Amino acid sequence: HDLDSRIHIQIQLYWHQTTNMVQPNGVVNVVHYFDEWTRCIGSGYQKDSLYRFGKFDACTAQWKDLKTAMKAKTTSDPEEAQRLIDGTHYTKNLGSDLKQSPTAGVIWDLKEKPGWDEVEE
Repeated sequence: HDLDSRIHIQIQLYWHQTTNMVQPNGVVNVVHYFDEWTRCIGSGYQKDSLYRFGKFDACTAQWKDLKTAMKAKTTSDPEEAQRLIDGTHYTKNLGSDLKQSPTAGVIWDLKEKPGWDEVEE
């Protein structure tokens, strides 16, 4: 009975260590990277890829980002987690920095101060 209790405690400890997400969502939001990957593998995006480029997108960058985000989420050092996130395809090429957008300057002009108040005539 004592052996069963020790095994049970070891299993609980292992489960806690492997399922504990160390970094909070403010540092690493895994859901964001999961959403990006599922958007990429979705039928609408794949249809657009086939039409625009003549082939389906393998979504390799998004899958790699998702794996990196999981690694960053479970990393105990917040600076290391941020370094991992800073190296993702999303952060480097898309992300919330509009200057990184592949359509900025091609489809739309990037404003210094975004807003609807300013109307050019």
